Amino acid sequence: MTEQDPIVAKIRRLQENIAVGLGVIIALTMSVYFFTYAMLVDKGLTSLLWAQGLSAIGMLLILFYLQQVSFIITRFLLGGKDEYRDAFKNLSARPEKPQQRS
Repeated sequence: MTEQDPIVAKIRRLQENIAVGLGVIIALTMSVYFFTYAMLVDKGLTSLLWAQGLSAIGMLLILFYLQQVSFIITRFLLGGKDEYRDAFKNLSARPEKPQQRS
């Protein structure tokens, strides 16, 4: 194995932690939106309803691309450090597709 394996493992672990944290935050926010929707409709606060709707669409898009978003955040957090710079050159934000057997 190469000497970058512990570095890549640390990057992958941080990326997974960020993905879980982001998913939990989005799930809790969407739950709050669900329970406050009726209150906003009753009070006639259409601007907040629009804000909730647009941000819910944004959060849904983040959930579809959660691995890529968490990789970008990880690269932002660790990319400036010298020991991680070389490892990030070999990694990409796109998940690997499973190889098909011929």
